Amino acid sequence: MSALRKGVTPDQLHQASKDLNLTVAAIAEGTGLSRAYISEFRSGKRNFKPSEQALLRSYLEAEYAEQGYDFPEEHEASDQELLNGLGGMVQRINRPAILLSEDVPKAQAEKLVDLIEANRLKVNGILDEAFETGGFLGGEFSPATENAIRETFALLALNYVAILMLQGRNIARQVPEGFTPKTMGDWLSSYLSTSPLAALLPADESATADQEAA
Repeated sequence: MSALRKGVTPDQLHQASKDLNLTVAAIAEGTGLSRAYISEFRSGKRNFKPSEQALLRSYLEAEYAEQGYDFPEEHEASDQELLNGLGGMVQRINRPAILLSEDVPKAQAEKLVDLIEANRLKVNGILDEAFETGGFLGGEFSPATENAIRETFALLALNYVAILMLQGRNIARQVPEGFTPKTMGDWLSSYLSTSPLAALLPADESATADQEAA
């Protein structure tokens, strides 16, 4: 596969911005991609299509080449590298063992870990319940089993989001009551804003401002 067909990760874009002193505006001008898209990609909130990845990769490779360097390929980090912190970016915590971003305050991390553990125990309890088919209307599952399945997946989804938050990768934010979703991401934020994760989500000032303006 040629270099131009390879992609770029958010981490690589972060590093390139530092190495080459590139602003989002400069990258947008050099690639023709939207500034908003570039910012969202760099923060892990969206992915680029293969054609957009190729544009970004080509631009960054050319910028590195102009400085006399090769594009820095990512390598598979060893466990020891992760435990050493990869330059202080991550650290290992216990109960459960998760690689934690240093951008996450300790108090918030403890609350997230406690929530993950509480949800795990709830799931374990649900898994001990009887599995029942049929039901009054002859469905595939009984109402009790269907509710148990829904609750199990809801708890697992909450734990997935909580783990991402521990890693500093927020995919949702706090939104005010009555907020009208425009994207699936907005809907997820609205849903999680009424969940046990609500108080731990990052605030979305723009959503609050839009709500007040309305």
